[in-house]
Amino acid sequence: AERAALRAEALRHGDVLQGAFPDAYANLTLKTLLLLRWAASRCGAARFVLKADDDVFVNVPALTRYLAALPVPTPPLYLGRVHWWVRPQRDPRARHHVPSS
Repeated sequence: AERAALRAEALRHGDVLQGAFPDAYANLTLKTLLLLRWAASRCGAARFVLKADDDVFVNVPALTRYLAALPVPTPPLYLGRVHWWVRPQRDPRARHHVPSS
């Protein structure tokens, strides 16, 4: 039933982008790359693309002011949170586990 509802949503509105991998935190990189590939192929004229999770606050007025002040053409730009001087989480039970390999 869930798959049928998702398919109906996609057909009705054309607003569903789905990858061939489970929707899991461990696949966040795959989700981001899927979005960027889709945006590059479908939104070539867009100056900016925003990807944010539903649990993130985006200060739209501040972001708009910042982006409007950038030169045209805009140099390659990727904004995000950078974790400085943080060691990788090696505990395999941890959400942000990074294996030594």
